[in-house]
Amino acid sequence: MFRHTLKKTAVYEWHERFKSESVEDDERSGRPSTSKIDENINKVREMLINNRKLTMREVAEDLNIAYGSIQDIVINGLGLRRVAAKLVPKELNFMQKRDALSSPKT
Repeated sequence: MFRHTLKKTAVYEWHERFKSESVEDDERSGRPSTSKIDENINKVREMLINNRKLTMREVAEDLNIAYGSIQDIVINGLGLRRVAAKLVPKELNFMQKRDALSSPKT
């Protein structure tokens, strides 16, 4: 019959090894994301205000930004989601706030 467990001494050795290792993240190579900056978020916002039927792919191509970054900006940054062929707000968002502020008060 074979044993499928570690010996007690092996467990203690592993414990000592792991205890002495650093668990901090190493610096990663590469550059930080530069596409999700306020300037690009504002450009996307303006494009969608002017034409809410734009696709994310069209916005990405027009601004020369990765599709995934545009998705993140639209969904997380602007709080929009796609319904049929039009972007609509998940909640009261910048478009509704702008319309509420620009409409005449009665």
